[in-house]
Amino acid sequence: QKEGAGAGGEPVQVEERRCPEGRAFGRGCKVAMRFGELVDRIEGGETRLYLTTQELPLLSGGGEALLAPPLSALREKLPLRPRLAGSLCPQSLNLWYGRTDLREGTTSGLHHDHHDNLYCLLRGRKRLRLYAPSDAPRMRTHGRVRRVHPNGRINYAGDPTA
Repeated sequence: QKEGAGAGGEPVQVEERRCPEGRAFGRGCKVAMRFGELVDRIEGGETRLYLTTQELPLLSGGGEALLAPPLSALREKLPLRPRLAGSLCPQSLNLWYGRTDLREGTTSGLHHDHHDNLYCLLRGRKRLRLYAPSDAPRMRTHGRVRRVHPNGRINYAGDPTA
């Protein structure tokens, strides 16, 4: 059975690496397609498309769901709390999926995520440079660092979470 077949019919918003409108990657140039089509295109060598975080559905009682498509279609097959996470309680589970042209390579640039990550590289290699959250005040950030919490979360001046 084809990979992703259980979620192949799920609608997803896919980022285009080279936007026709000239917008930079990560700036909202998205196309709608089914997850199965994305898998087929990536398996066929497509390097322009990249699946990023999908909008989480709202729960009837308030708040957001833990999973968005295509992962929501695989709910019964996914451990919602992987054993290696220990006592961590996930706030959301996301899938980032793409392929790069080995001659060009890709970079995500220096950034930080507000959520914990479990990074799985399926093929090839990737270099990750990790910095301690305590280094943030000495880096050129987009915004002024207001506070670094003991758990590593960084708040910026003027942000609602600050």
